[in-house]
Amino acid sequence: MHTVEINNEQMAYEDIGTGTPILFIHPPGMGRKVFYEQKPLSKHFRLLIPDLVGNGDSSYYGESGITIRRFAEDIITLLDRLQLSSVVLFGYSAGGTIAQFLSIHHPSRVKALILSGGYPVVDNFALKNEHRLGIVAVEKNKRLLAKVLAFSHTKDKSYRKTLREHMYKSDTSVWSKFYLESYQFNCKEEIIGLKIPVLLLYGSKSDAMNTYIKFYKKHLTNQQLYVIKGESHQLPTRQPNHVNQIITGYLLNQ
Repeated sequence: MHTVEINNEQMAYEDIGTGTPILFIHPPGMGRKVFYEQKPLSKHFRLLIPDLVGNGDSSYYGESGITIRRFAEDIITLLDRLQLSSVVLFGYSAGGTIAQFLSIHHPSRVKALILSGGYPVVDNFALKNEHRLGIVAVEKNKRLLAKVLAFSHTKDKSYRKTLREHMYKSDTSVWSKFYLESYQFNCKEEIIGLKIPVLLLYGSKSDAMNTYIKFYKKHLTNQQLYVIKGESHQLPTRQPNHVNQIITGYLLNQ
């Protein structure tokens, strides 16, 4: 693990492998450990896997605001410190809000955008409910929410423990605000006509997310879609081999 100081706070990140850099952006509270199963990609690519401020091993002192823009700017600062002109972005679930923001507002820094269970806006009942429940749950019992999320992401008991313990470290206020910021996010107009290559990954059983497939197919001119049959939303941890194969083939053919 490495750390870099950004706005007087420490951002923790992993930097492994060589080649085209892929930067992974996690959902609220989960931190970088949710991408443990993507580490085999380091055989072909350089992987940058940060804990966003206030998540996992990254610090938060309560003196700076928590917004999608702020998360995005922290990532740009990290890229500048590493002297990287551009990267492939992988945004998982609500992490995709930050990845889309970066792709829209800093397109020159993004080689390609990969969204796993991505959405441009929260505008259906099921997804609204998930975000609302997340905000309430993290404020009432963060440890219980961590257990539920870990359970839903993997059957491996050892990995569940790793995920839980990493989530326990996340700041409650940051976790809650990240949910709220994702809930209020809307890039439906801004993302239309995005020129960079986009890879879309969905599980066929993830109904709340799959409603957005039609939107992305209609409005993104340079996109490829993969729907993994019989799987739910948690593709990076539940179908890592499939996800990693798709990413490798996609990027090596770019």
